[in-house]
Amino acid sequence: MVSRPLASQIPHKPNPNSSSPREDGADEEKRLVEKFATFRRLVPIMQNPDVIFLNAAAAPPSNLIVHEAITKYSSDALYSAEPYTSWRAAREEARRLVARCVHAETPETVAFTRDTTEGLGGFIRALEDAGVGRGIGEGDNVVVVDNEHPNMVYCWLALRERGVQVRIVPTVEEARRTGRVEAVGPETLRPWVDGRTRAIGISSVSFDAGQWNDVEGICREFRPRGIHVLADVSQHVGIARIDVQKMGVSAAAFSLHKGLNCPTGIGALYISPKAFQELGNPVPPIVNMAAVRNMSESLLVNADEPVDYFPDARRFEHQNMSLVGVVAAAAFTKFYLEVLGPDDVERYLYHLTESLRRECENLGIRVVGPTERRERAPHICVLELDAEAWGPHLSSRFGGVRFTANRLGIRVSFGFFNSVQDVERFSQVVRLGFARGLHI
Repeated sequence: MVSRPLASQIPHKPNPNSSSPREDGADEEKRLVEKFATFRRLVPIMQNPDVIFLNAAAAPPSNLIVHEAITKYSSDALYSAEPYTSWRAAREEARRLVARCVHAETPETVAFTRDTTEGLGGFIRALEDAGVGRGIGEGDNVVVVDNEHPNMVYCWLALRERGVQVRIVPTVEEARRTGRVEAVGPETLRPWVDGRTRAIGISSVSFDAGQWNDVEGICREFRPRGIHVLADVSQHVGIARIDVQKMGVSAAAFSLHKGLNCPTGIGALYISPKAFQELGNPVPPIVNMAAVRNMSESLLVNADEPVDYFPDARRFEHQNMSLVGVVAAAAFTKFYLEVLGPDDVERYLYHLTESLRRECENLGIRVVGPTERRERAPHICVLELDAEAWGPHLSSRFGGVRFTANRLGIRVSFGFFNSVQDVERFSQVVRLGFARGLHI
């Protein structure tokens, strides 16, 4: 078994009166820096002097918590005659922990999926099949923004062949005109919503420039009108505090391989009890035996019996889900909730992005996106650098930076394992680029 340094010896003790490292003073900042310096050792790649890993929003490097869980899973597969008993128990433990992580009403409101797309598509198809007065059909419309993640947009576009209008709210051209990428709120969507609008698709935190969209405000305005709000919270869960009940969403889908550091192939779908009731008795788009509550232990299906689906999100699950994924999810989500602490992770990530913003200001580099905390993600900064010019330099053996190049520039993103020293090393690589003739 792999040992891990000190992780279980530092319990998380949230301080409800604190709000940020800079606001709480030097002592709080020092506490956070020392705490997360310890946890940096859980991520071996961060010890590599040739790598500056600044790409957590794409997928973080793995860590010893997850490695240990996967190692045990593999050991059980090798040596246990009946490993499925413990794996199924881990699945339910992971369900409880993930539900607690997003502040869901009950664990049963959370279903495990393959990824975010499967969760989004499952809810959209359930909405489509809900019937007249409950779901969405010919002549109805849905609203999404133009810089939304492609997987969200394509899921909705698939409904066009059924006569559903997909309204794309233009924000990109306005951002080009004003030079400002802004968070989306109800006022952004209001001109596009009418009496035939049945749903809104929106990310709580945008992968694009790290905008923190006002999903709670959107739900407050449009949910009372019977309009469903489907949120992609993949860049939110495990990165910042999240409360799906307070947000008021109909449903939220997310992958567990980003903020919760799991292997790819495992995601989750939350459906609120209210939205589930509004949908009636939705049939999952792919019916699996795991969705059926009255499945016979003999595994013989009585076609004359009505199919009794689970009365919650679990009807969207498959029997053969990624059990190695849920084992990893149980381990890391517990670590995140009870040791790292959602409050501390959020504050620490803001500390890192604010350090980078100060460094960029000194270097004369513009950071794209909102500046106010309430409108920007804790972990993402997009630097207005020409990716074609700067990308090869940053990723070269002289730079060693791992980042994402997108339409806006160079996206830098942090995880719990990063440090201010990573910011300083990145700054040195940029200065070297200036010395070599690269320009902003």
